[in-house]
Amino acid sequence: MDDKELKQILSTKAPAYQRSLIEIPKDSFVPHYSSLTDYLDRVVGYEAKMLSRVDQLIIRYRLGAVMKIEGGHYGTVLPRINRKGMVVGGNVIYFNAKAGTVFYKETLINNLYSWYAFDYYVDPDVFFGEHLYLGRRIAVVQEEKTALLGTLAYPEIAWLAAGVGNNLTDGMMEKLKGRQVILFPDDFCYDYWSEHFGCKFKVDNSFVHRDINQYLIDFIHSQQVP
Repeated sequence: MDDKELKQILSTKAPAYQRSLIEIPKDSFVPHYSSLTDYLDRVVGYEAKMLSRVDQLIIRYRLGAVMKIEGGHYGTVLPRINRKGMVVGGNVIYFNAKAGTVFYKETLINNLYSWYAFDYYVDPDVFFGEHLYLGRRIAVVQEEKTALLGTLAYPEIAWLAAGVGNNLTDGMMEKLKGRQVILFPDDFCYDYWSEHFGCKFKVDNSFVHRDINQYLIDFIHSQQVP
């Protein structure tokens, strides 16, 4: 092992100004089934055509899984990918496939540190799903799960998510100026979204007191052939 390799291995312990800063390797995120995709399979009733669409979501969003188990469930990798195709962060959520709820969350970076000894380039102003929105109407929601359900229900719309435990930033919304955008906040983020972004973007309050996820699930079921 030469000095350069040793410095790289120890880089995360070095002062910030000495740390290596690299792009997160794309091959770290191989599309893979997880507890979240198991949940989506249950939502669509295991119907062959819809299962194929779930498979397409896995590939398009690069949904993955980690080997760590919490509460009997493998963590689901939800990478954030910018418009250049760079992986710049994301979440790992531990998802109850039966109840449809998140019971634990970690940042993607925390998991990467166990694989590589580098400090990664991250961008907090990137939506989940941002790499897919070019040239389409845009719906902004809170949870990644909602964006995936929205894509299954209304594929003609680009669904972007702030992410579980995160909030919209000025940098995120600046990129959407001039586009046809509707924000769908839940009851927890409605006040912030409407106060900070309501003057520039349409903020729909339809789901402040109603579960948007259940609405999307019901719509998916209504479109399926009996």
